Amino acid sequence: MTDRAHIEQAIRALYAARRADDIDGTLKDVAEDGVFKMNARGLPVAGAGVSIVGKTAVRAAVTALIKDWKFDDWKERSLLVDGNKAALHWQANITNRNTGKRALMDGVDLITFRDRKITKFRQNVDTAMMMQLQGLSDKSL
Repeated sequence: MTDRAHIEQAIRALYAARRADDIDGTLKDVAEDGVFKMNARGLPVAGAGVSIVGKTAVRAAVTALIKDWKFDDWKERSLLVDGNKAALHWQANITNRNTGKRALMDGVDLITFRDRKITKFRQNVDTAMMMQLQGLSDKSL
């Protein structure tokens, strides 16, 4: 069983590492059999619409995301923990490093722990906004 304090600390440490572009720190608490999925079907980024299974594969996806997307002014809006599951609502200025386009975005992550490690990480983001930031949509932000 993973206690509430550990879950909160692990999630906050993950996002501190993510903001610092620290791949190892971002993955520190991911289980070897961890699963990552971004609910952003149709978006041409790692983990969008498909489950990435295993820490090695998750590392490749996170590396690609960090390479292409920068988080600034990240804020935790709410963090709810129920047993071994957490729901995090966050907000950040997201910049696509390839296009230089930037926008304020909200995200919601659903995270499951087992034995103090993250086993499932499902990220919910604004797919249309991310497409605009990538230059894949001609609609303005």
